[in-house]
Amino acid sequence: MKSEDEPVIDYDLWQWHTEGAFPKDQPPEQGYVHIGIFMAWLAGHDMLDPGWLGESGAGPVVAAMKERRETPCALRGPTAGRFGSDMLTAEGRGFAGAYYAPEYGYPRDWRRAFRRLADGYAVPGDWEAFDHIEPLIELRYEQWMAAGRPELMPLPRLLSILLRFVRPKRR
Repeated sequence: MKSEDEPVIDYDLWQWHTEGAFPKDQPPEQGYVHIGIFMAWLAGHDMLDPGWLGESGAGPVVAAMKERRETPCALRGPTAGRFGSDMLTAEGRGFAGAYYAPEYGYPRDWRRAFRRLADGYAVPGDWEAFDHIEPLIELRYEQWMAAGRPELMPLPRLLSILLRFVRPKRR
């Protein structure tokens, strides 16, 4: 359980995706799919905080998800589409903090795995999509563990990407 002194971090919020340039040909629920699939992975690894599960009433939904009687996106209702640090165990907070960072870990892997479907918010919120990206999340989790659980994932090419932004352009 999260300590009282620890600030709550919102990693993602469904509404952040449905406002602005969200594709008009997609139902708003599609803005939650990437969140729901990641939360389903966390649920399957017992990284959702038991205290939060009890307080939120999401425990039965998570149990049904684990048995695949619910979709990976079944937590959208109980969470109001929010994904925050207060929902996770210490292990879950560590991994989500390292891997879920925008334009870095999970979002990049999501786009890499689903390509055009990801860009258009058209990935279905089903177990087939979950099964497609799950091995990549598993790999990233293993890499995170092997690297000593760093605050940010040590992804290949990250340094060269970051250096492009800090190096002055040659004339």
